[in-house]
Amino acid sequence: MSDLARQLFGDDVQTNPLAVIVDLDETPCTNFDLPILAGVELLRRIDRARVEVHYVTARTEVGRKGTESFLEEHRLPGWRNVHYCPNWQGSRRHKIEAHAKLAKHYRVIASIGDSDEEAEAARLAGIPFVPIDTARHRDGWAMLAELVAAVKGFIADPTPG
Repeated sequence: MSDLARQLFGDDVQTNPLAVIVDLDETPCTNFDLPILAGVELLRRIDRARVEVHYVTARTEVGRKGTESFLEEHRLPGWRNVHYCPNWQGSRRHKIEAHAKLAKHYRVIASIGDSDEEAEAARLAGIPFVPIDTARHRDGWAMLAELVAAVKGFIADPTPG
């Protein structure tokens, strides 16, 4: 295990599977369905056998069809792991509860997103947070790539991205 993985999880590594939490809007996509290449490329490279991708979004069930189409079209992992916001619940509460639940069942490497809601949800769940600056998406995705690589969650891909 790398030093960074030890920092994240300590020497007492749990047996829970690894995961990352990804916000949808303004993180791997913008304007609901336009891909942000840095995010799409990284998510495609994640080793699905070792790291599960969970999307925690403010989108409600009304957006399910468009969301699933986007994930399928861009061959993104985790299409079954989209946590939609219930109509009766605010997005902040939804994200806090979803992060807490995922943190109980997974060793969450990090949560990545563009808003204070994701940052707060990650902090309260004890999950490292990677902020996305909408003007410089690549920086946040590069930081997440380092964290995932630290726990060896990438497929060895000899072809350049």
